[in-house]
Amino acid sequence: MKLIPLALTLLLPFITLNAQDKEKKPDVVPAKEAKSKVGETITVEAKVAEVNKTEKIVRLNLEARFPKQELTLVIFPANFSQFGEVEKLAGKTVRVTGKVTEYQKRPQIVLDSKEQLKVQEAKEEKK
Repeated sequence: MKLIPLALTLLLPFITLNAQDKEKKPDVVPAKEAKSKVGETITVEAKVAEVNKTEKIVRLNLEARFPKQELTLVIFPANFSQFGEVEKLAGKTVRVTGKVTEYQKRPQIVLDSKEQLKVQEAKEEKK
């Protein structure tokens, strides 16, 4: 009978650590929910359907090409160098965290730091 309290005492730190780990990881929302999250900071995981790069702006359209994209990631010239060859992101799945704003009634996240954008590993397809 003395083993049960001892076991609980030994397991309690691991249970607490696991709960803390879950708190640190942000909830990932689908890109289609971004339009209802304007003003909030969210984390989205989605496929880059289109990359549009000019001298003044880079736009990464998620889930579909313009004008049917669910969310646009925007990079301004001051931050171009942080993101390297963005054209290579087309077709890749990315995880992005940032504040959702709206431009011409479309949701967007402006990327100020490369830390906001992570390319996700390709998942093996089941045969």
